[in-house]
Amino acid sequence: MKELILSIVKIGLPLSVVVGMFAQGLSIVPSQLRLFRERPLLMLRSLVAVLFLVPIAVLAIILLLKPSPAVAVGLAILVACPAAPMMIVKIAKKGGSPAYIVSLHLYLALLALLTVPATLYLLSEALGFQVEVSVSAVARVVGMTVLLPVGLGILIRSFFPKAADTIGPTLAKVGGVALLLLIIFVAMMTYGLLLKMDLWSYLVMAVVVTVSIAIGHWLAPRDAEERTTLAMECAARHPGLAMTIAALNFSPHKALPVLVPYLVVFMVVTTIYLQWRKRRSADGEVSQAIK
Repeated sequence: MKELILSIVKIGLPLSVVVGMFAQGLSIVPSQLRLFRERPLLMLRSLVAVLFLVPIAVLAIILLLKPSPAVAVGLAILVACPAAPMMIVKIAKKGGSPAYIVSLHLYLALLALLTVPATLYLLSEALGFQVEVSVSAVARVVGMTVLLPVGLGILIRSFFPKAADTIGPTLAKVGGVALLLLIIFVAMMTYGLLLKMDLWSYLVMAVVVTVSIAIGHWLAPRDAEERTTLAMECAARHPGLAMTIAALNFSPHKALPVLVPYLVVFMVVTTIYLQWRKRRSADGEVSQAIK
């Protein structure tokens, strides 16, 4: 049964993510990628938040709260892997800035070739564990799940915009439904992992996600869409890349017990944050209407 679950994680989840990313690329107008040139300070501040401040904060949380070694290593690997594939879709649907998230996400994916090995090295030295990750392994995962499908979608839209508008929404729905079903299946098959995780580990994970959101929320501009975007991007991490690194350095059976509970905690905490942002936005609209 464990081998079946691992096969689904390694094949089914990346495939559904690729379909979703390709569909997202079909909806991206090339002009949306100019944000770095138009607002360089915003993009640099965003990159610093995601790639430097969040890992530093997570390291401080691990040293302060002292979770189990397995959880500490799992969190270190996760925080070193930015640019979660489906965040482009999720943030855009939940009130984020489309142009901002696309530009930031793609730059994070490109920089991951350098930042992932460097961050992992520094965290492993600080926490006392050994991990090796090659640039080629990072490039393969990031390229296949983010850069290639999004880039292909953008290219097709440039030449065939009407076709992109026609098939894009359908592919997005197919990819989204497939991903949701696969996540539910994996969660059902691995529910024992959720029960085995102790409450302190869940608390540490919740603190990590909450602090990451807070860093992005506070460092982003006052614009509501951009604030939501950076907060979510700071908290999100690439589970496929994290699983690949864990599989190369540890037993996959030791990686899933940390990865699955973390994803559950991430979904719960970010859902609460997005609902709060939605209410704030609605209250702001009401206040403007009254004035």
